[in-house]
Amino acid sequence: MDSRVAIVGQNGTGKSTLLNLITGALNPCEGTVQRHAGLKLGKYSQHSADQLPYDKSPLEYMESKYKDKFPDKELQFWRGQLGRFGLSGAHQTAPIRTLSDGLRNRVVFSQLAMEQPHILLLDEPTNHLDMGSIDALAQAIKEFEGGVVIVSHDFRLISQVAQSLWEVKDRKIVNLSTMDVSIQDYKKQLAKNSAEAIERAKLFAKGKN
Repeated sequence: MDSRVAIVGQNGTGKSTLLNLITGALNPCEGTVQRHAGLKLGKYSQHSADQLPYDKSPLEYMESKYKDKFPDKELQFWRGQLGRFGLSGAHQTAPIRTLSDGLRNRVVFSQLAMEQPHILLLDEPTNHLDMGSIDALAQAIKEFEGGVVIVSHDFRLISQVAQSLWEVKDRKIVNLSTMDVSIQDYKKQLAKNSAEAIERAKLFAKGKN
């Protein structure tokens, strides 16, 4: 339950679809998906922050959302929970609509942690995050006691937290870690492929002229 898996691959290969199959948001066209009956999943998507109540502050949101589940928690607890994800001071009490995209994402991550899932599914979690926010997210993932599956192109995050690297390619999933392919190896291969694609495009354009 403490695995840290990064799923990589080109856009459109089905990485996000894979996460939706895991959660049950999509049903497979063929085969079956087996989930443990007691498994609790938490998912972050690129649009999670859009679902926050923009009229409330992060502090008001967290208190109101969990007041029934955690009635004995005091204000300082919620401040600490938000602070773990880099939200401090005035950001905790400002209306969510006034926060940057990166800060709104921190609210989402704080809320996800409160759900105490066995596995976190993170779909492109670093969109709109600056480097400091990415590092804060990486630290939070390290402290999380459950499993984590990340779909991301962000090697700053992947290199800090991933223990296994899976690639989605040609409608298949390949565990690159079992092939002794490191994150740096994969990154170098991507750079090589990109350079070769640029050269092919240049030759094609030159041929047309």
